[in-house]
Amino acid sequence: MIRTVEQYMESLNDGREIWCMGEKVKDVRTHPILRTIVMASATDFVVPHLPQFRDLFITKDADGEDVNFMNTPPRTVQDMVRRRECYMTGCRHGGIVLHCMGVDALAASTVAAAKMDANLGTEYSKRVENYRRYLQKNDIGITGAITDVKGDRGLRASKQVQHKDFYTRVVDRNKDGIIVRGAKVHISSTPGANEAIVLPCRAHATEDEKDYALVFATPLNAKGIKLLAVEPNNRTYGEEAHWDYPKSAALGPTECLIVFDDVFVPWERVFMCGEYQYSRDVTYAFATFHRLFGSTRMSAECETLVGAAALMAEYNGLEKYEHIRNKLAWLAMYAETVNAVSRMAAIECQQELGDLMVPNMMYANIAKFTFADNLHQAMKLVQDISGGIPATVPCFKDWQNKDLHPYIEKYLAAKDGIPTENRLKASRLVKDFTGSYWQIANIHGEGSLAQQKMFLYFMADWKRFKAAAKRDAHIEGWEDDPTYGFVFDPREMIEKKMPPIDTSYRL
Repeated sequence: MIRTVEQYMESLNDGREIWCMGEKVKDVRTHPILRTIVMASATDFVVPHLPQFRDLFITKDADGEDVNFMNTPPRTVQDMVRRRECYMTGCRHGGIVLHCMGVDALAASTVAAAKMDANLGTEYSKRVENYRRYLQKNDIGITGAITDVKGDRGLRASKQVQHKDFYTRVVDRNKDGIIVRGAKVHISSTPGANEAIVLPCRAHATEDEKDYALVFATPLNAKGIKLLAVEPNNRTYGEEAHWDYPKSAALGPTECLIVFDDVFVPWERVFMCGEYQYSRDVTYAFATFHRLFGSTRMSAECETLVGAAALMAEYNGLEKYEHIRNKLAWLAMYAETVNAVSRMAAIECQQELGDLMVPNMMYANIAKFTFADNLHQAMKLVQDISGGIPATVPCFKDWQNKDLHPYIEKYLAAKDGIPTENRLKASRLVKDFTGSYWQIANIHGEGSLAQQKMFLYFMADWKRFKAAAKRDAHIEGWEDDPTYGFVFDPREMIEKKMPPIDTSYRL
């Protein structure tokens, strides 16, 4: 089934308990601020119906019915590349790809379930696949709830002092299911999602933490779930919001604090419960899948950021100056590097247990780290190229004021032939996009810089690197390396064919 926008909108009228800025929200579709994220989420139910994207987003299930490709497991390199193209297309069309968090959580659940079934004799894979079929048949919008609130970060989950619910956990089990308590934070797409797949955010390595080794799926209107939407970056809406906050108004507030106040989950929706030895597997699998999405999203954001710099250079009449072109060249290199490495994470994907393809962990983390570690430099260059105007650019109400408009039109014009309105809109984009929220969100989204470094260190092929150094330094121990053991030193062969050294030189 491929739902229409109308069907999706109706599904959100489900009686969920959601709060925004201290007020209980009657309907996310009519709330002046929350409806912006619902509109962005609805992109997932628009693009598949467009003829030019139908073959990208729609595939067939086992019964031959049309289903959203995002709800299918990637089994080949082509599937993984297609998955990334779905992400990129959704982002370029102004959406956030509602399914991104959820399908990545589903993929991680698939990986962990296969390992638990193979080693422990569980039947989690059957539950995961039944849930996948449910998603396919109903075209459900899902998010992934990963990040726990953590409490004292110097203590593990079971050692917290104030209470034991800083990490989501099982508090009771019965023949029908489990009771869950805790909270998840920074959960993207929540106001516009129908359901959430909940995963641990870290490895729970000891038996006393088995209650925290928990994976399950739940509708967001389940009894006991409370959704606290984050404060929006702007408190305006309509044309004013899109003028003053062109970036933030289209995507905020997307995140929620999800509180699980003794929520019941039936066993068929439970995909891990107590198998703490495999909490690391599901956490790492999610991180790898989601960093592919993150780097893809960032590739699209780079295009907008770099484009804003190019527009401001043109509108300010500076596009021909060498120092401006040098900055634009660096920005273009930055954007294309993130895009290329992210794409390689899909192309060089690797097979996991159960023939599921997983993004290349090394490339996925390199792409995300490259973007985040250089983000402030990129924003500095965009601000430098733009000049001071984004800091004090007039707002929509100033522009609409008939007494002020003529002065703004006259004195804030720049290059001849460029409408003043265009320059103001581009300036508002720079002001909004390089502000504090986007700097923080893009650094920490899909994992912090420290997490990428950790993944990169453990995934690096240190044996190969050391073999290369040993070979060139003439240190024994490289000969058995699978890469360098087959590399011969041409100097030895060439030296045998050369005349002997003349030792008469005084070196």
